[in-house]
Amino acid sequence: MGKYAIYKFELTRVDGWQRELPLGEEMEIPISDHANENFERLFGRKGSLVRVLREKRKNDFEPCPCHVLAHDNNVILLRLENVKNVIVYESQYGHGPIPQIEKKQYESNPPCRIVIDNREGKNQIAIEIESAAWSKTSIVRNLIEANFNRDLERLFGLHIKITSKMRTSSYWDYVDYRRKKEGRSIKRMTFSFPNANIRPSIETAIGLSPHLRSLMRMLNDLGGAQGELTVQPPTDDVLLRRKLEDIKKMVALCASSDYSLSVTFDDDITYKCNEDLRAELPMNRAHALKDFEEGQKSTFYEYEIEEWLDWVVEQTKDYSHEEQVKPKPNRKDKHKVS
Repeated sequence: MGKYAIYKFELTRVDGWQRELPLGEEMEIPISDHANENFERLFGRKGSLVRVLREKRKNDFEPCPCHVLAHDNNVILLRLENVKNVIVYESQYGHGPIPQIEKKQYESNPPCRIVIDNREGKNQIAIEIESAAWSKTSIVRNLIEANFNRDLERLFGLHIKITSKMRTSSYWDYVDYRRKKEGRSIKRMTFSFPNANIRPSIETAIGLSPHLRSLMRMLNDLGGAQGELTVQPPTDDVLLRRKLEDIKKMVALCASSDYSLSVTFDDDITYKCNEDLRAELPMNRAHALKDFEEGQKSTFYEYEIEEWLDWVVEQTKDYSHEEQVKPKPNRKDKHKVS
């Protein structure tokens, strides 16, 4: 069913904006007093194409096909394709017994789906996590944000900001959640630590257990700058004893950037202690997207996709915006389009 990265969007008005459109276009695209109504006008009806451009080189843009698969009840389903060229080597037999190898290039457009929840008070976007199309959902986020802003500012004097829904989770809370709520087991745990004689840090303030002192002493004797301990337990219980002094000290030491404690689960998802978690949720309604695309409502008023989006709101109610969790440095947006 796939997983989706959850983002929040905010619409603001551009100061001093004046509308400049070709003669006659003003009547075709009216302006509403409500920013969300104007935003939704970018997408048109089912079957429409949304103009999305990606910069290949400086001032050289290529289109990324973006189709409106469904649009109803203030919810929009998009399919954004990543244009790729695939090289295939094919054998061609001629007159002799030895085949001729011919190199051919084909265009491949792997897609990912984007669900925009423009219902009143929701303002959220779910981007499919599909590595075959895009390596990171943040790439999709940056791409659609830049393209939406191009048309929003030109047509309506609006600016959109799309940010990840994130939260900071403690080591124990996250491990408990994955084990008890999701039924996962621990595959391994890795503790990375510096040579305290080379890089003194906070361990003197926290105090070390005898076992950790022994590890660090051995690292120093070997002349290493950085050490790593990986444990693959026969059962989870070995690593989940909160009162076990070694584990308590490892978690406490992670307050310093010199130390890291990571735990990998049986689905190969790894969590680092004190890591900020992005909201990623499963599409747990098997037919929600297909029914929405085909216009099949689960009730007289609602689609099943709306029920899923309400569930997403509930699941992420304790999440903050990306900037509230960890401010990012200002960088030039490589996806800026004109």
